Amino acid sequence: MAQRIQSPSSINTFKQCPRKYYYQYVLGLQKKVPSIHLSRGKIVHLTLEDFFKVDISNISPDYYEFELKVILHSLFNQKWQSFYEELRKIKLTPEQLDFYYEETVQMLNNWFSNFLRKLNPKVKELALQEAFSIMKPMTEVHFISPEFQVQGFIDAIHDIDGKVSLMDYKTSAKELITQEYKLQLAIYALLYEEQHGKKPDSVGIDFLKHKPHYLDVNSDLIAFAKNECRSIQEKTISEDIEDYPLNTSALCKYCDFYDICFKQRTIHEFDRTDPDDTRV
Repeated sequence: MAQRIQSPSSINTFKQCPRKYYYQYVLGLQKKVPSIHLSRGKIVHLTLEDFFKVDISNISPDYYEFELKVILHSLFNQKWQSFYEELRKIKLTPEQLDFYYEETVQMLNNWFSNFLRKLNPKVKELALQEAFSIMKPMTEVHFISPEFQVQGFIDAIHDIDGKVSLMDYKTSAKELITQEYKLQLAIYALLYEEQHGKKPDSVGIDFLKHKPHYLDVNSDLIAFAKNECRSIQEKTISEDIEDYPLNTSALCKYCDFYDICFKQRTIHEFDRTDPDDTRV
């Protein structure tokens, strides 16, 4: 079988439960209706991506904080409305939907406050447009490694004062770089190094409810990513379900494939994912 292009998500899925990996990535079974957390994550990512595309040439240098915040909220409301059908399928009560809406607004406000703390000193030294341009990252950058057969979408690449940092946005409640997040960041660092011939200075998670947390990029972090990429390729050559054991845990009841493993629902009752959908 040809090597499958992996991702931080697919590798972490295998480490969590090889059987879940088999259903999702080998058979291509479609996942359940999106959760509010997944849908909200997409909305936030799109909002921040578009925020940095805004033309600020007409923004007043005297009132830029207010005007930028209005733009951010407007973009978020547009994205939230555009996800109406997807949000409706989640079948939340109006009260629950309002809760997640307000909580997401608070996250974006917190992110914006953190952003201003970095932007404001630059504005004191430079014109607003120049300062904003310096703070503006490259967004949603897709890298793929032919050598290690892994890909990733990096939310933001900042190059400020000669220091390069790769950032991923998370809407999770806890601000902790778990082993899963460490692997994701290590792979991003590997992809960047392979693409640019040099390591980024740091990689991090911006916990939007809290603040960014960073890891310095060194040879050990890159080696960790390489070892995990080699390991997943060795372990996923087979297409035999018996080579993907079920790892039962308290997380099973939240799994998209719980019914197959525990309620005898057949594989044929599931739809298949688009094989060309490589963002995994």
